[in-house]
Amino acid sequence: MNLQNFSVVKEPAPSTDWLVFGDIYDDAGNLTGTFGPDGTSVNIWWVSQDEQFQFGIVSQFAVIMAQQIASGDAE
Repeated sequence: MNLQNFSVVKEPAPSTDWLVFGDIYDDAGNLTGTFGPDGTSVNIWWVSQDEQFQFGIVSQFAVIMAQQIASGDAE
């Protein structure tokens, strides 16, 4: 998978959302998807995923959180 025209933009406060932009290509160079002309909201996408998927990602993220907390880099 390759991303082209890729960017991630933080929505202005008070929103806590992020928008993802870009085109998704397979390894052969074929366009397989897009985040859309207006981008894809991370928050809306996240809540539309099934609970098992969310659990897997949160479990991975918890390790990163623990590393930040243990190193004193957490805010």
